[in-house]
Amino acid sequence: MNRKVVIVASVVLILVLGFAGMMGLKSLKKQPQKDLNRKKVPFVKVEQVNYQAIATPIVEKGRLVSNLEVNLSSEVPGRIVEVGVPLKVGQRFKKGDFLLQIYNEDARMDLQAQKSKFLNKLAQSLPDIKIDYKDRFDSWMNFFNAIKLDENIPALPEMKTGKEKVFLASRNILGDYYAIKSSEVKLSKYRIYAPFSGSYVQVNTQIGAVAGMGSKLASLIESRKLELQVPIESEDIKWLRIGDQVDVLNSSGVKVASGKLLRKSEFVDEGTQSIAVYVGLNKTTSELYQGQYFTAKFHGKLIDQVMEIPRNAVFRSNRVFVVEKNMLKEKQINVIKRNENTLIFNGLSEGELLVISVPVKAAENMKVQIMK
Repeated sequence: MNRKVVIVASVVLILVLGFAGMMGLKSLKKQPQKDLNRKKVPFVKVEQVNYQAIATPIVEKGRLVSNLEVNLSSEVPGRIVEVGVPLKVGQRFKKGDFLLQIYNEDARMDLQAQKSKFLNKLAQSLPDIKIDYKDRFDSWMNFFNAIKLDENIPALPEMKTGKEKVFLASRNILGDYYAIKSSEVKLSKYRIYAPFSGSYVQVNTQIGAVAGMGSKLASLIESRKLELQVPIESEDIKWLRIGDQVDVLNSSGVKVASGKLLRKSEFVDEGTQSIAVYVGLNKTTSELYQGQYFTAKFHGKLIDQVMEIPRNAVFRSNRVFVVEKNMLKEKQINVIKRNENTLIFNGLSEGELLVISVPVKAAENMKVQIMK
């Protein structure tokens, strides 16, 4: 029993001595001083407000489009029996080239029948003209002889008197003549010619197919006159003017063409909230094709008495900090134009120290140091 008491007492004594020694050593350790520099005054980068004239270039991407794109349609029904320029997408043609023909034998025979009837009626009228309008007989006889069944009817002789006009109208010669002219115009629509130099971008028919009246046969573009269609943010459209010079750049930033602003749309695209502008190309250094994307650099206007700063120097849309007596002061600016990384403004007094690198948790009256 005494032995157990001795053992317990020894253990307790050892623990007490160990704890006492630890506390003694701890008292010998120097307490670290508080970091008096932990709350350092932040440095800020400033620029002195200095107004000058600044250009407002606008750089946006656009797509080349033809300034003339039309749908080729048939004004008469019938089967396509012949093509001149092959009906293939991408096929080029020149203005006036024969594109295709619709079967026209029925219309041609009807026209010849009209002319034959007209000649018969005119032949019956010539004796009366010789008697009643002797001085006009030679003109009408020459007109009669000039009519060919396979050629367009010549122009009517000039009618000198009202009596002559009444006579021709009573025989319905005038009505028959203009009916023939109308049929000639209709017959010409069976052959379709290229309205301009360009190429096919879409083909919806082929030889042997039946073309309905008004049916779309193909889509054509004028490939020589291309325009760059560029979407511009609605708030930036005011900086562009018709006739402004434009540089057209490729994806590498190399200038491939020069041009000028031709027109601006008068409506906003609902999807992009942008306004399309169109740039006509003057000089090109390489072959260009519809559908290619290029970058348009508009020179824009020159704005007087403004300054340009980084966008991250501005908060809450139009607020900035200036330094007055080593303290931050919040002020409002007048934003003139917003660019991708910068903005142009005025509204501060010249000479003020504008903070362009705002410190974390910046606030009104915060003490700061100006970075040298």
